[in-house]
Amino acid sequence: MKTDVLIIGGGVTGLFTAVSLLEQGCRNIVIIEKSYIGSGGTFRCATGIRASFTSREHVNVMKRAIDLWPEYARKLGFLYRRDGYLWVLTRERDVEFFKQVVEFHHSLGVPSRMISPEEVREIVPSINTNGILAAVYDPLAGKAQVFNAVLNAVIHLKRNNINVYEGMRALKISDEGSRIVVETNKGRVEADKVIVAAGKDSANLLKGLGVELPIHNLAKHVLITEAFKPVIKPLIIDWSSSSYILQVFHGNIYIGSDIPEKYDEPAVNKYMFLEKAAKVWTRYFPWLGEVYVLRYWTGYYDMTPDHHPIIGPLEENENILVAAGFSGHGFMMAPAVAEALTQYILGGKPTIPEFENLKPDRFKKGKLIKEIAVFG
Repeated sequence: MKTDVLIIGGGVTGLFTAVSLLEQGCRNIVIIEKSYIGSGGTFRCATGIRASFTSREHVNVMKRAIDLWPEYARKLGFLYRRDGYLWVLTRERDVEFFKQVVEFHHSLGVPSRMISPEEVREIVPSINTNGILAAVYDPLAGKAQVFNAVLNAVIHLKRNNINVYEGMRALKISDEGSRIVVETNKGRVEADKVIVAAGKDSANLLKGLGVELPIHNLAKHVLITEAFKPVIKPLIIDWSSSSYILQVFHGNIYIGSDIPEKYDEPAVNKYMFLEKAAKVWTRYFPWLGEVYVLRYWTGYYDMTPDHHPIIGPLEENENILVAAGFSGHGFMMAPAVAEALTQYILGGKPTIPEFENLKPDRFKKGKLIKEIAVFG
């Protein structure tokens, strides 16, 4: 099989990139996914979308993504809503730190603000504010329907004769001069350009070309409860415990909480997670002690040393591009990453200049970026 652009990885990044390329007139695109579409991090994610980060790169990339999310929602037909993020602070040192974070946000145009416990209760009337000293409210943040976003993207692509293959695993990437060759479990694919958007598998695939990408899987845990009428509007983060809660569009309560894990160890269910998640969130919402947990699942953050994604062409071969290592933020960044990859593919530079700081070669050049607002 031959194609102009081959995308390895059927998550939201690969699919949205194909949608973006299609809009720019690139019609000879193939997407391959080793399992089923969305089966990696995409369908396991919390669906939150925010620009309230602590690095210029994350903030400006996410501001662009937030500009683009309504366009994708309208074009593909899924729900996207700016319900906000609420960072709950229970320690004095965190309050002082987040005052500086909010100043940083304002310098980049993110309208976050410090609020009192009384204002927290106005935003979330059912929350118990005992122990809350202050909070940061980000009204620009929101959430989107992950299943509709992904499945409608696939339908849109197939209607436009883009080939999407599930159960097709990339095994090896070779540079054969004028074309890139990808060996798969279902045969050989030749392409002018290859986008590797396959989580940690991206690092394994590119190792054969002598490219070392520092991506490691870190197990994460989430649960979801039965559905209720709307009761929690923003995504809420308890900063001191690295835990979060939100109510998804269907009414279910989705809870994540950080527990000790080591890089590249298998993600398995642990009772410790259920204990911690229940302890943290029944303190704020005592009624949660009476609800049923429908499902508990695990997944991975594909982490980089600086918690920023690896985006852009390889220094060794500009016809091979990477989109991986999102460190838990792949879904929210997808529209902006798709736009940047399309601009690289078409021979240009990204609209958001900070993408140039996220290229794969930053690690060997020692140009790492600092980000601490990673939780869950």
